[in-house]
Amino acid sequence: MSKRRFEGDPLEAVRRIDPIDPLTVPADTTGAHARALFQEVISMNDTETRTSKAPRRQPWMRRLALGAGMAVVVAAVAGGAYALLRDKAEEIVVGGEPIGSGAMTMCIEYTEEMLRDQQFAFDGTLISATENGSEVVFEVHQWFKGGDAAQVTLGAEGLIGPTSIALTGPGLTVGERYLASGSDGFVWACGYSVTYDTGVAAHWAELFGA
Repeated sequence: MSKRRFEGDPLEAVRRIDPIDPLTVPADTTGAHARALFQEVISMNDTETRTSKAPRRQPWMRRLALGAGMAVVVAAVAGGAYALLRDKAEEIVVGGEPIGSGAMTMCIEYTEEMLRDQQFAFDGTLISATENGSEVVFEVHQWFKGGDAAQVTLGAEGLIGPTSIALTGPGLTVGERYLASGSDGFVWACGYSVTYDTGVAAHWAELFGA
């Protein structure tokens, strides 16, 4: 039986063969180098076939469902955080303008020590008042000191109506919310009572230990 021979260098002939498809490699090779290279190619192909088997991946539908689920969770968390921040932002009220602090008023110097010594302090909305301010009624939202009733009646002469001494500063207005303090049944002006402010309310709560 005659042996089939390759033209040229058999080693180069084997190198020209695509090692990815072993069917294209002739079984009847000649030459020690050609046979060695052929065995090496077969061995490499075998090894690559065994080691290239990747772990079975999840079906694409399952991956899509998981991705969609994560997107929903992220959106829900983000939406909840946004709603919480929005609600907190809506609760912030900026005020803190002293009642009866106009240039024409005769004010006692404001100090936190004197504020702390007031007989009463609260956060409340003015719901009614006599024309001259001899009686004003507050609906109390929070007591800081001196009471626990839902409403309180006090005197606020000169702080409400056309005779208000707060000529260039705000006076008390029915329907408005205030942080009010005072003693002997009278609302104090000059910084001891101010228009409602979220930050000032928190400070008063800390100051009075409420």
